[in-house]
Amino acid sequence: MDLFVNGAPCAETSELSEGQAVEFSATPPPDATLALWLGAEPLAPFLRPGETTWRWRWVAPQAAGAYPLRLRLTWPDGRVEEQRHRLRVLPGKLDQERYEALCADLQRLGRALVTTLSGGAEPLVARSAASLRLTDPVEEFHRLFGAEFERFTPAVERLAARPPDRLRPALRQVRLGQLRSAAGLRAVRPERDTALVAASAPGYDSYEARLLRRLLDDLARRLEALTAAVVLPVALAERAGAVRARLRALRDQPFLVAVPPLEAYRGPTPRLLRDPDYRIVYRFWRLMRQQGEVRWEETPLSVPVADLPRLYERWCVAHVALTLLEWPGHTLVSQALLATADGAARLGLPEGEPLVALARPDGSELRLRYHPRYRPLAGTGRPSAPGEPSPGIGSLDRHTRVPDLGLEIWRPGAAPRLLALDAKYRLDAAGGVPAEALAEAYSYLGGLGAPDGARAALGVALLYPGTGAPESYPSGVAALPLLPGATTALTAWLAEFF
Repeated sequence: MDLFVNGAPCAETSELSEGQAVEFSATPPPDATLALWLGAEPLAPFLRPGETTWRWRWVAPQAAGAYPLRLRLTWPDGRVEEQRHRLRVLPGKLDQERYEALCADLQRLGRALVTTLSGGAEPLVARSAASLRLTDPVEEFHRLFGAEFERFTPAVERLAARPPDRLRPALRQVRLGQLRSAAGLRAVRPERDTALVAASAPGYDSYEARLLRRLLDDLARRLEALTAAVVLPVALAERAGAVRARLRALRDQPFLVAVPPLEAYRGPTPRLLRDPDYRIVYRFWRLMRQQGEVRWEETPLSVPVADLPRLYERWCVAHVALTLLEWPGHTLVSQALLATADGAARLGLPEGEPLVALARPDGSELRLRYHPRYRPLAGTGRPSAPGEPSPGIGSLDRHTRVPDLGLEIWRPGAAPRLLALDAKYRLDAAGGVPAEALAEAYSYLGGLGAPDGARAALGVALLYPGTGAPESYPSGVAALPLLPGATTALTAWLAEFF
């Protein structure tokens, strides 16, 4: 039995566009019933009068990515059979451009954060920026896409020429007259004089192939980041174009098309160490991750284009942290962004604990937290857990509030105050912040306070990827456009409080 998408077999369906209307259809064997899930959500079926074909309707969301499908056949005797598919929804052109711009700017922010934090007060970051070997983009380009890349490319092409080395469960259609035994029989179709028999189909999906797919994706992303970071000489720019085309050709090899990228690296396998071609792949994998370069932890830069809101949120966090670190007159007291080990610098965004704590000239202290959890204050009697904000700031009702960023202002002998910032990767029809986002901002403004009931939030800023003018309302809520290269609105808003 085949599942069809808009009249074409699901296995042959090309990528969908955001917002595209889709009709799934399938004709079950006699007496069997069908159920279709998209992710964890069941779709409601409908049947047209006089037809045995089941149909389901769906609209591709405005969010690119891979969406899993699960089709289940159930017979009256309790037998069950499942088919699994994946649909790809392509990102819009604007989202793709912003994704690349955010990834490139995260590289710039990472270098700037390491340079700034290397002079901090903590022993962990007392090393100079030079000792962390901040590589020049041109040097990085030669390292990744020079001689080693020329050995890597033929190795991948040789792997593509090999026969499949994995078998996966499948169903084979056999004419009833050719059926020799009932072994492996799954379904009989008398009306078609055929039967479905369990079989095995060749496939390429393996840990090593997934690692290769992840490596090719990372190389393509690193190439775009490097070419965006600096204007390359003409010869290198031409080389970059050729490398981009070769990477695209390698990623489009048939044996990798249906293989997802590796999610979690678990070390080298015997095949990676012994197979001559996979050994070259593994050497290049290590080259990409060698010590001595400044790297974000996997979290921010492994966000796929399908989840732009999350990537935008983390770019906003990094940008706000650097803005505060560069603010005149402030001194770094502590930080949780940068860790160094064996000459490697790694940047991360731990949640709850202060990313940076800064001493101000007036004796107060600023503490910037990512996803702080401000729990109810009234009647809790519960001290803060490690890494949580102090009970000096909390929710004034029974709901825990978690803004993307909490910038706490602690003054000696005074109740702490707060600036809340929330990243919203969505726009209304006019290109501004939607009304529901403003409603959330007002919940922070009025719902966060001190144990005596006084309001703690001095202001709330909604950060959104717009190009219009910033808006500041008398209530204390502001809507600030923020994108790479367009960050003055945030600086001006912070200056109102410092």
